Amino acid sequence: MENTKNPFMENTKNPWEIEYKGNLIAIEKHTEKGFERAVRPPGVRLILKNTDGKILITKEFRSEQGKHDFRLPGGKVFDDLNSYLEVRGNEENLKQAVLNAGNLEAKQEAGIDEIKNLEILSKSVAGASVEWDLYYLTGEILEAGNQDLDGDEKEHGIEVGLYSEEEILEMLKSGQISEDRSVGVLFRYLLK
Repeated sequence: MENTKNPFMENTKNPWEIEYKGNLIAIEKHTEKGFERAVRPPGVRLILKNTDGKILITKEFRSEQGKHDFRLPGGKVFDDLNSYLEVRGNEENLKQAVLNAGNLEAKQEAGIDEIKNLEILSKSVAGASVEWDLYYLTGEILEAGNQDLDGDEKEHGIEVGLYSEEEILEMLKSGQISEDRSVGVLFRYLLK
């Protein structure tokens, strides 16, 4: 595929150098200004509607919270940092990886076998000192089957439910859906 890097930046030296590289996170330092930033592969979240207009929400145990949480299904776009670094900066390849991850996570976490019109709704950027983007995808559920959970997901289980827009708004207001970036995206999506 053709590289879709910004043509205005072609002759500009990348001022960021990797200082530390682990399996999932790197620390980069700006060579001119001395700033540092953490870099990790992006994630994906899915806003999927069925034919009745209900939105799929999962309930799963979150170790970082020590409790169950309602959330949009989703996960990692890449399993490791090196895979991400290979496509970082190539928007076309990154977009395809995001869509592929969306289909995979829909099947694994929610048992969705077929999605119509899967597309990127938005990208949530964490900030200047942390590069960890979350891509939000929308689509229509055409066919549901069985989940394909692995690891912790299989051990703790993931419940799948379909909720009306009104029910989701109440879940957002009450804090039942607590992933902050998803809360903001869902509010914008529902209130459009």
